[in-house]
Amino acid sequence: MNNKARAAFTLIELLVVIAIIAILIGLLLPAVQKVREASARLSCQNNLKQIGLAYQNFHTQHGFFSPGAARSPATGVLNPVYGKLGISANGVNHSWAIFLLPYLEQGNLYSQYNMNLNWAAPANATVIGTPVKAFLCPTVPDPTNRFCSPTINGVVVKAASSDYAPNNAYDVGLETAGYADVCVLRDGVSKVQSGTTSTVVSIPEITDGTSNTLMLSEDAGRPQSWQFGKMSSATSGSDGGWADDNVEYIVHGSLTTATTNPGPCHTNCHNGNEVYSFHGGGANHVFADGSVHFITAAMDIRLFVKFVTMRGGDIAPSGY
Repeated sequence: MNNKARAAFTLIELLVVIAIIAILIGLLLPAVQKVREASARLSCQNNLKQIGLAYQNFHTQHGFFSPGAARSPATGVLNPVYGKLGISANGVNHSWAIFLLPYLEQGNLYSQYNMNLNWAAPANATVIGTPVKAFLCPTVPDPTNRFCSPTINGVVVKAASSDYAPNNAYDVGLETAGYADVCVLRDGVSKVQSGTTSTVVSIPEITDGTSNTLMLSEDAGRPQSWQFGKMSSATSGSDGGWADDNVEYIVHGSLTTATTNPGPCHTNCHNGNEVYSFHGGGANHVFADGSVHFITAAMDIRLFVKFVTMRGGDIAPSGY
């Protein structure tokens, strides 16, 4: 009987095993990354579904959608709509997000906020510096530790970031340059409430249809500035705080090789007040019926802007 022990692995056998393991890892890593991205994208969509439901609940209670921002006039008697928004003071500015906090299980945060002071007032510092999970997309690099630093009245303010913002119109320059069809009413749903007249929008006013009209879009990554998938600056995007009234924006479009506008690119070219996400091939949007849709960056901007207008008389594209 041969009791001689088998010799250990030879160097060649060991190298073969290592090579096989390396190949398997190489095959598995992309799959793992895809699963992670799919999970993060789903979490992002769930955030937006919560926001969409918050919009609907606000409308149910008040009879209109919360505005893209509110800026009460410096003097004079305020329109009653300001009172419905909780504002009784002249010369104060507030973002879209503050009005939805009570409908996003953030009532405690909302109760600490003074609506009759400007959003950047020292008394509101704790609130506006608090990151809110529902406003942050997990696909963004460093999703929870980003703060914008705008200078308001000579004072630098620390504002927790938002990866979502009201997308409330498109620029007439797109029509002039031939990138969009001529439309008399280019405004969307999430208009800014300012001045002495009411500009808030109710569902019957959305004649293009709530399922055809978006209200809120991704504009992710700020205060970092991103262009075509690469970060160009770590701190230049100062107006991306969720409490900042200047976080709302309109579609300008840009060139596909630069940030110059107008241009044919509407999504994922840069995040300087344009649609931008860290999901491949497009971005998520909240529609006026509360639904969330992923619209591809490949869609012609001429068609994309038809989702932005609420009374354009357009036939919205059937696919996304």
